Amino acid sequence: MFNFHSCNFFILPLLVSILLLVLGIFVILKNPKSHVNLSFSFIILCAAVWLFSYARAYQLLDSSKVLWWFKLGYLGIIFMPITYYHFVNAMLEIQKARWVIALNYLGGLVFGVLVFKTKILINGLNYYSWGSYPKAGIIHPYFLTFFLGIANIAFFRIFYNLLFNKQITQIRREQLKYVLLAFLIFTFACIDFLPNYGIGIYPLGFIPTTLFLVIICYSIVRLNLLDIKIAVTRLSIFVTVYSLILGIPIWVGFRLLGQGLWLIPITLMCIFATFGPFIYLFIQKQAEDRLLKEQHRYQATLRQASAGMVKIKDLNKLLKMIVYVLTHAIQIEHAMVYIHEKAKNRYILGSAKKKFGQGQFVENLSEDSPLVRLLSNNKNQIIYEEIKQKSQDYKDENLIQIAQIIYSMGGELVVPVYIDQELIAMIFMGKKESGKPYSEDDLAVFGILANQTALAIENAKFYEDMKLTNEQLFQAEKMATIGTMADGLSHQINNRFHVLGFIAGDALDTIQLSQKDPTPEKLKEVVAELDRAFVRVQENVVQGGEIVQGLLKYTRKSEAGFTSVDVDAVLKAALEMLQFKIKIDEMKIIRGYDVSVIPKVKGNFTQLQEVFFNLIDNGYDAMMQRKNELKETSYVPALTVKVFEEDGWVKIIFEDNGMGVKEEDIRKLFTPFFTTKLSSKKGTGLGLYVIKKIVEDNHRGQVEMVSKHMHGTQIKLSLPIAIS
Repeated sequence: MFNFHSCNFFILPLLVSILLLVLGIFVILKNPKSHVNLSFSFIILCAAVWLFSYARAYQLLDSSKVLWWFKLGYLGIIFMPITYYHFVNAMLEIQKARWVIALNYLGGLVFGVLVFKTKILINGLNYYSWGSYPKAGIIHPYFLTFFLGIANIAFFRIFYNLLFNKQITQIRREQLKYVLLAFLIFTFACIDFLPNYGIGIYPLGFIPTTLFLVIICYSIVRLNLLDIKIAVTRLSIFVTVYSLILGIPIWVGFRLLGQGLWLIPITLMCIFATFGPFIYLFIQKQAEDRLLKEQHRYQATLRQASAGMVKIKDLNKLLKMIVYVLTHAIQIEHAMVYIHEKAKNRYILGSAKKKFGQGQFVENLSEDSPLVRLLSNNKNQIIYEEIKQKSQDYKDENLIQIAQIIYSMGGELVVPVYIDQELIAMIFMGKKESGKPYSEDDLAVFGILANQTALAIENAKFYEDMKLTNEQLFQAEKMATIGTMADGLSHQINNRFHVLGFIAGDALDTIQLSQKDPTPEKLKEVVAELDRAFVRVQENVVQGGEIVQGLLKYTRKSEAGFTSVDVDAVLKAALEMLQFKIKIDEMKIIRGYDVSVIPKVKGNFTQLQEVFFNLIDNGYDAMMQRKNELKETSYVPALTVKVFEEDGWVKIIFEDNGMGVKEEDIRKLFTPFFTTKLSSKKGTGLGLYVIKKIVEDNHRGQVEMVSKHMHGTQIKLSLPIAIS
């Protein structure tokens, strides 16, 4: 018969099972999509089912009920190695093991059916001095083989990865060590199988099982195995407190009253007390989500908008976006943003959006304004109702003025924006259309918005300054290039003047000779000669004008926008200007493309002309350097230009067979003022820097360079294709 001493054995397994059940549910709820979390929670739940069922069996006197609870507990035992195997494979991310895991679960279901429907796995009860225990049936040894086999396969997988898998990270290696240690301790739980075979050892397997789970939980906390470190720490505190609060009264009651019906309501109370806080928090969260659904929606919108602000480089667009998002996301009457303008000592209205309301859009606020002074000193958000109440309570003249300023602008909330303790902007927000006040959560979100706005404004201003600086650098590089072109330009212009002088001299001589012989035939010859002379004058004037126009186009700042640009036309324009700086005839230019099929690019003609000009000029200098230094008799300077379409981009390649660049200089080439040319007359060090800025910043393209010293250089431009 069942021995009454077994009732002393149920308390600790019962408490542990309840706590494990809570832990298992918590892990699932924390991240239900994680295979590691899911499989680990399965282990915990299996252990909880086993311990709870056995604890319940130890309480009962009816042998039939005792056997039923033992069978239910055996379901937890059957699935423990299966879930452990699942957990190990999930942690090691072994995809091929899925079908093996599925077969294991299927085998577990088969053994589960055999437990309840037959006597071949569990065949009654064994009785010992300390109580009763399930008796092993005829196929129990096969189940034991199944149990130990799956557990050992999981063990050896961990062991193998620790020894031979060099690809796992150090943190994963540390995690595996803890899991391996936990398994080794878990093996001591197998002593609980001995009473199944008539060996009367007291079944204390729940102790190593609990240690097994504790070690894995420790690895969770210490090594973030399941990414719930903080949560598990909180749960550990919860478990400790509840163990003391619930465990001590039950133990005292049992010692004083013994076994009885009082244990049923007490056990239910423990369960309800354990799950009560979680149910309360769940219901509370659901209620808050429903009540604050709209507020959470626009707060999420503001967080997303604040994260995207830093990508906007245009200050005007940024300010318009801020007021638009505020008025539409929060549904407020109006919004205004004032930007600090140091030169005028004022805050200027940068952007405003008004849906309705009584507020007036003041164009500027002085730095001496009481509102500005308060924001500069306190650096806190100002709520109109609060400042109004304070002004009435304290009769402070400054506060009264501040309240009047905010009221006149229809403001309900003023959010300051700072950079390094300096007030750089102010955001005025009107009332909510719903009439609800701004909550503490709103103010926290607006604080984040203000920080992101400060960063975005700083970025936009920096971009504008850099844009201006780049334009100045580009213009300086052009003017420096014009200086190096002075010889060629003066030669071309002098040629035009010499030709015009010769034509004028010939015309004068012809007129003077005709005066000595004023016959009709002679006059006809003079007219014909003058006609030819004026044609030549016109041709030279046109050529001179083209030279001047080309020079003006090259030096003038580009005001035109981005259009569809013909790459071949840009190349021709660049070569026309280069003839005044270099001797183009000294190198061979190879056009490696078909003009009729090359795609057009979306770009700025003048800027691309400057890019091509610099690339060809650099190639020419490199080829002349090789020609003069190496004295190769068979060397022919050649520059190849290729144009083709690839992956939706227009690829333009400039490849020369010049000196190339030394490896240590390649990474410096695109740095401002760095040059490999032999004198300042040959190069300013801005050419490649300008090329990179024009292509990558202005045209959103890419510049790639490959160079080998003494062999040549290839530069590839990737530009957006023009959409026809």
